[in-house]
Amino acid sequence: MKRLKMTRLMMLALVLAPLTSMAAAPQAFNFSCASIGGVNSDGKGNVWINGAKATIKSFNENYWEAKSGKNTVSISRKDDGNPEVSWAGPNRKHGICQPEDNVDYSPAKKSANAGPSYSCSAVQKGSAEDIICQSPSLSAMDMKLNGIFKQALAKSKNDPMLKAEQRGWIKGRNECWKEKDNEPACIARSYNERMTELQNKWGVK
Repeated sequence: MKRLKMTRLMMLALVLAPLTSMAAAPQAFNFSCASIGGVNSDGKGNVWINGAKATIKSFNENYWEAKSGKNTVSISRKDDGNPEVSWAGPNRKHGICQPEDNVDYSPAKKSANAGPSYSCSAVQKGSAEDIICQSPSLSAMDMKLNGIFKQALAKSKNDPMLKAEQRGWIKGRNECWKEKDNEPACIARSYNERMTELQNKWGVK
């Protein structure tokens, strides 16, 4: 009887374990952490440190540690829902990471205008567009780039060359699938580079 009860408890633990790990994942974000580079989360339990996939350990539903090489990133979810990210590296170096995009995860402040700039209803599953739709951080970056591009287009007086450049950039962004496990970080990098390029060339914000 005791052995049967123990077996049932073990089976229950095995069933609940993956559910717990799925629930306890940091939200999607895109942070910059000084000398160790960028830190990206896809919101599904995957974290990248400077482009390298990290090993992540969950301590509870609001705190995680991600490790890659000699660098450790601490991730916590604040009471308002926003992530707080800090890092520690060799030689006792450490610091606070800063968000790369203006995304507010506070439940009261979420809106239908959070992005992306296109409809997610017809995107192909597993495509770059789908990954962007599933990520609040990447969706916000898409909305921001769309605004910057519209400003640049207005300044250029609807220059056909600029439109062609943007179409070419989208094709390049979609090539991030070649980076496999690193795809969300590649997409974020692509957005940041394009926004910087347009801002510098056309003097827009």
